[in-house]
Amino acid sequence: MWLHRRTLRRRWCAGRGGSDSLGNTPQASFLLSWLLQHFEAVETRVLILNADPVFQDRALAVFDGLDLETEVVRTFPEAIVSLLAENFDAFVIEGQPAAAMEQATNARQHFPSLRIVCLSAQAHPHDVALVGEQQKIELISYAWTTRGLRRRIERFVRSIETPGAPSAEGVDPCHSLVGNLNQFSAAEILQMSCLSQRSGRFTFKSGRGNSEIYLQHGSVRHAVFGSLEGESAVAEVFRWRQGRFYFEEGVISQVQTVDRPWAHLLIDNLQKLDETLELASV
Repeated sequence: MWLHRRTLRRRWCAGRGGSDSLGNTPQASFLLSWLLQHFEAVETRVLILNADPVFQDRALAVFDGLDLETEVVRTFPEAIVSLLAENFDAFVIEGQPAAAMEQATNARQHFPSLRIVCLSAQAHPHDVALVGEQQKIELISYAWTTRGLRRRIERFVRSIETPGAPSAEGVDPCHSLVGNLNQFSAAEILQMSCLSQRSGRFTFKSGRGNSEIYLQHGSVRHAVFGSLEGESAVAEVFRWRQGRFYFEEGVISQVQTVDRPWAHLLIDNLQKLDETLELASV
């Protein structure tokens, strides 16, 4: 596994010079340090599964030439480990159409909101394209010319670089529960709240985005994350290991997308998480 990074350091050094250059002054060092701390963290991140350690295809060359951060892994379990541990904007799987789609559909079960792309040197057969459409998995083929392939990949990267709604900073003092997901998991937080028969709205914020889960008298009534609703949105939050959460007492949803008891949701989602961890340990 290795990382290809295109950082502000490279762009800063390449653009330095001229009469207005700060040169190697303390002011330049301070400004560069500040830029690296505040802007590199929001760089678009793409995880690429490429099983051949020698094979350097056109697609990898295109990704390496774009202004984003890529991480290349060689096995599917290794990819699952990275997806669990870190936030990525997209997951790209390279390989034969059928094999890549099988891995992509497997990843979709465990990461329902993740942008997933299958890259292949061949045109994707109709049955593979049909599965991709059903599972919301994008397809890109090397059969395009180099210029066409670059345009397709650049268009895809622009689509994942589109900023979402800005997250609100700070927490209102009326929020009765506030904390970090690296201290308590979402499962523990929701379980304690359901056992306490709480009613209100949980907001979870992470690098993946914002999610809302509504409780009513100790039961999960509604959950939403992006285009996901109901149990799929709950399953997404269960996998988050970083971020913040807060609870607003008494905020009730008029929409109901979850109708199963909390205990059933907990057991099913913990089982799915165990299956995901098993993939990572293969």
